Amino acid sequence: MMVALAIASILLVTVLGRPDKPRESLFLFTLDQTVTWPTTILAVYSGILESPVRLFPKATDSNFLLSFIFFPTAFVAYYWHYPRSRNHFAQIAYTLAFTGAIILVHVAVQKYTDLLLYITFSGYKAVPFFIISYFLKRIYADWYFSQLAKLRSDQQ
Repeated sequence: MMVALAIASILLVTVLGRPDKPRESLFLFTLDQTVTWPTTILAVYSGILESPVRLFPKATDSNFLLSFIFFPTAFVAYYWHYPRSRNHFAQIAYTLAFTGAIILVHVAVQKYTDLLLYITFSGYKAVPFFIISYFLKRIYADWYFSQLAKLRSDQQ
């Protein structure tokens, strides 16, 4: 399963990413890491979930591949394909479908592997977190890229 998550992450970035914008994609990847990684560590240390099998067991008690690799690559794919030119219904449906797919992966990893163990957590509790998190990260990234474009146009 760990290999499958790594391969899925590579496929997400290569197939759904933007090879013409590597710096922007790296920013999006890092932006998501700054949210998911500390949140996962906090969840593990507060006893909400556990990661019995880990890639780096001496370094962290949380799942490195999910929180530090897979979720950030999924956000990069989400951001680049967000339907900005469509109506609000299409944007909401896209966000719900994308976050729903990510939550299904999280629940499947918990249910069918030993990589995650829910203590007081559930897939249902992840829904508002992922939706709000994706919305706020997308808004921040849009703002950041607009500021970057202004800065670049002022320098020319």
